[in-house]
Amino acid sequence: AVVSTQSGHYGRAIKKCCETITEITMQLSKQVFKRFPNLKREAHHICLSLIMSKTQAVEQFLDNYLKCEICYINTNHKLFAKDRQRIEVESLDADGENLPFEKQNVKRIRALLELYSNIIKNQLMDVVPKTVMSFMVYGFKEDLHKELIKRLANQQKVGDLMKEDVFIEEKRKKYRLRLCGDTTA
Repeated sequence: AVVSTQSGHYGRAIKKCCETITEITMQLSKQVFKRFPNLKREAHHICLSLIMSKTQAVEQFLDNYLKCEICYINTNHKLFAKDRQRIEVESLDADGENLPFEKQNVKRIRALLELYSNIIKNQLMDVVPKTVMSFMVYGFKEDLHKELIKRLANQQKVGDLMKEDVFIEEKRKKYRLRLCGDTTA
């Protein structure tokens, strides 16, 4: 129960981290190509689909990593071995409490599971940022250019994508008329 409870906490923390990166990326994608609304909309859709695929990859990788950590307790891990000895000594010292043998074992096993859970937590604190950076930041950056070129470079789409916002076109016409009026006067 202790291990599965901790696993749930870690899984939620991983999802929250991925959601935060996704939100930031989507906010940034909305800030580009303001002059060309069609291009902006299409680029945003491309960014969204790409970041979602990267998010799924991160979550899958970290979920598998967590399952691997949980399914096998590495009793030879240097931190576990060192602290296991301390827990064993403490449980021997606790014999003065006159606890039944089963309760002493339960207490010792709980302490060992909590110890290993803390080791997993520390490893996740190291692995999660590295994984997020690798998949969601660098992987996204590398794939975004290729994906934009592949999906936007269609000759038939270019004209439609490069249409300016109607408001900007109207402003430009007014300025041209004003400039032409100033030069003739």
